[in-house]
Amino acid sequence: MPTAALRPARPLAILALGAAAFDLAVFLVLHATQPGVDVLRDPTSNYVHGTLGFLSPLAAAAVGIGGLCLAVACWRVVSGAAARIGAILLALFGLAKLAQAFFPIDAAGQATASGAAHNLLGNLAFFVLPVAAVLLTGAVARATGHGRPVWRPAAVYGLLVGLTVLVLAGDALGWFGVAQRLYLVGAAGWAALIALWLLRSPRARPATAG
Repeated sequence: MPTAALRPARPLAILALGAAAFDLAVFLVLHATQPGVDVLRDPTSNYVHGTLGFLSPLAAAAVGIGGLCLAVACWRVVSGAAARIGAILLALFGLAKLAQAFFPIDAAGQATASGAAHNLLGNLAFFVLPVAAVLLTGAVARATGHGRPVWRPAAVYGLLVGLTVLVLAGDALGWFGVAQRLYLVGAAGWAALIALWLLRSPRARPATAG
């Protein structure tokens, strides 16, 4: 991948990295300020109804914007139909998370249109992201010079896919909350890693005079 093709992706990668960092910071703050939420069973969306709950939709919006930025950045550096489809799916993930920020989850005992929209958008984002990761990770690794050793991209997206399966198992076995939290940290970590690959690509570094 020519250096000139990587440079336009760098500002977008910085935004995506910042969004992932903000999401993780809010994640920690909400857990610290709302210890009454059941980490084993309750989804993280429940934090919207407690102390500093306004941070929850802000984090969702940040994740959405970060996903959109990362999707555009990846589109600019990858080639091939599969990778381009992955970038489109990542953009769909970003749009779903951004929209979800405007539809808080229902409080206990409620059943509203907002809650239904929240769940629908959350499920869409949940299933789309691992597919995007499978299609994109290897292509970005190759484009940025991070494809060695060859198992590295598969290990990265394999972890996210594994966490997705863990959430599905947790939902059936009664420990959805902890599984979802692991998935969300993994998703933020994947986005941060892809952004770092775009930022720290040896192919984007200017040549030094010898």
